[in-house]
Amino acid sequence: MSAKPLKIEWTHHHDYFKLVMDSYSRIQKLKREHDEFQYSLRGKKMSDDDVDVLTSKNDAIGQLALIVIVFSALTLEAYINHYGINRLSRNYFSSYLDKLDTLAKWLVIPRIVTGEKLDPGSNAMQDVSWLVSLRNRLVHFKSKTMTVDEIKESDFLWHEDAERSVKTVKRVVSMLKRIDPKAETDWLY
Repeated sequence: MSAKPLKIEWTHHHDYFKLVMDSYSRIQKLKREHDEFQYSLRGKKMSDDDVDVLTSKNDAIGQLALIVIVFSALTLEAYINHYGINRLSRNYFSSYLDKLDTLAKWLVIPRIVTGEKLDPGSNAMQDVSWLVSLRNRLVHFKSKTMTVDEIKESDFLWHEDAERSVKTVKRVVSMLKRIDPKAETDWLY
């Protein structure tokens, strides 16, 4: 008699979130360096080299924020897919839930599994909507030509965007854990 083959779960939400947290940690370090350097310049006239230092740190923060934002959204989608498949079934998930957008999955799947819902009007769910919209804007970006005067602060990614993305993942997954104690959350910490 042959032994049953060993089965393992194959998912990426924890890998995505590790990338998020590694990049976010680097953002925090760069932000401290930026702020300390800027503080050291108080009352002094900034040189071109000083501006270059601050600009390079802001650019690095923006690039890392891109990773944090995109992979935070990937984390949420991969996790809710994993949760839905494990708590329902792959067949049910594929037949009825797979084509929903990420926000809809977070609203529908926990309701089906637990009979309770995540509040669609909550700040956390509004942040999921914000995160998915920003991720879509970034990954489906369309090139454009504009004058320097047309550039807005919102055209850049900032450490606040990265921070909000990380907090969104943590809050939404924690909300799910409150209504379903069986939800796996060890990867979050």
